[in-house]
Amino acid sequence: MTENESKTEEKSENKKKLPLKWIIAGIAGVVILSGGILGGYFLLKKPPEEAHSKTESHESTSKNDLSQTFPLDKFVVNLNDQEGKRFLHTTIELESAAHGFAEELNSKMPQIKDAILIVLSSKSLSDVQGIDGKLSLRKELIAEINKIMSITKIRNLYFTEFVIQ
Repeated sequence: MTENESKTEEKSENKKKLPLKWIIAGIAGVVILSGGILGGYFLLKKPPEEAHSKTESHESTSKNDLSQTFPLDKFVVNLNDQEGKRFLHTTIELESAAHGFAEELNSKMPQIKDAILIVLSSKSLSDVQGIDGKLSLRKELIAEINKIMSITKIRNLYFTEFVIQ
């Protein structure tokens, strides 16, 4: 065998091996890409019953929940402390789902403000500090306001500002 013949045999073998390498690399790329697409699909896909129940619950709350909030004026009261140097500055919003809530609230606003001021000013610093104090104050205010309201009742009360100095 001459030198030229051996070179041509090597070239023909290299030509045969080169496309085989590209075919294997292409197949591996397709497999990896397909695995990534399928993995992403199954990870991001929600189970049918979970997606359905979330849609139903969101639709039912949006249909049945016609609640409205009503902001009240800011309240600044002296707390019932021995020194009398502490005061509470708070802003309150009331929530109700009842029809005619705003109308009744507007008509009874003087009584509601009076009740809120009496309850707030009767509290000491220890009564309104911490989460438990705020939650019990919320419950007490809701009860007092609902005593005044005759047609509609408030569902919740929100402190949008609460500063003690």
